[in-house]
Amino acid sequence: MSTDPGRQKLKRHHHTVPRLLLRRFADGKRIMRVPLDGTEPKSIGIGDATVRSHFYSMQDETGRRDDAIENLLADLEDQAARVITKIITGHVWPLSPDDRAVLGEWVAAQTARIPAARQANNEIADQLLKIEIAAGGKPEVRRRLEAKREGPVSDEEVDAAWAELTDFSSYYVELPVNDHLLSMAEAMAIAYKWIMARSWQLCRFERKTLLLSDHPVTLLRDETGPAWSGVGLANAAAIMVPIDRRAAIIMTAPGGRDGMFPASTRVAKELNHRFAWNSRSELFHHPDDDPVASIKLPEPRVREIEVNGSPEKFLLPDGPSEAFRRTMADVAKPPPNAR
Repeated sequence: MSTDPGRQKLKRHHHTVPRLLLRRFADGKRIMRVPLDGTEPKSIGIGDATVRSHFYSMQDETGRRDDAIENLLADLEDQAARVITKIITGHVWPLSPDDRAVLGEWVAAQTARIPAARQANNEIADQLLKIEIAAGGKPEVRRRLEAKREGPVSDEEVDAAWAELTDFSSYYVELPVNDHLLSMAEAMAIAYKWIMARSWQLCRFERKTLLLSDHPVTLLRDETGPAWSGVGLANAAAIMVPIDRRAAIIMTAPGGRDGMFPASTRVAKELNHRFAWNSRSELFHHPDDDPVASIKLPEPRVREIEVNGSPEKFLLPDGPSEAFRRTMADVAKPPPNAR
């Protein structure tokens, strides 16, 4: 928090699920929280739901934080709230191109701002760095130590560092928060293109009600694809987003017109099942509703990626062989603009 009287007070509590969604599932100021760890559901205030300290705060080299990203997300949320109000209260559908673009950008933000995206990036960074250490061996450890100290190091220091660094379960690598926020902006731009290319179908319910996941955008896997492939915005059979306790947008294949998706008890149950199983640690619903009654809830999800090979499998204490180095030296370098 800033102590400079010339600077605005920082927003410390950041919602990872937008307030506008929480409000649409609340009875004014309170919402029902359903933990996936088996503890009892509980009514909580909107201000306490999905809050993380400084989750979207950028930091400069001195550690000073700013609210630039949080303010941009808040501005986008205000614009999206007006569009959702038109849909729910004004019964406006399909949307105008301008309103569709606003809501598309807001949905794209929900795919990139979620804690799961940050955790996945951390898990990948952790795995790759540990494999690099394992495969580089003590020569790579020596190189890193000497670069950091700007001078030679002893064999004993290298051995000690190698023993510590190859105790892979004793530490976990996390990327700097600024790296996450920059990658979030890039991911939003990519997601927006895939989202806007799809056909949007509005599904409205008169009696049935919906759940809200702690990760609101849910992807439906295309079962006709190969079993080994993952599911993403590009190849999902559908992208499903609740926008109100009685309405959801279902984004289907590109090329069609926006329209209405037929609502039924079966569709509501299927959507709630999908929303529940896309959550990581908690679900939310209106205090007067009970949409979890007929759903088997998942266990909390603690990891975002699965890897087949642990870093221990790559251990080369003496580093890669000269033959391997010569082989890799002959591999063509990617162009400068490759990602």
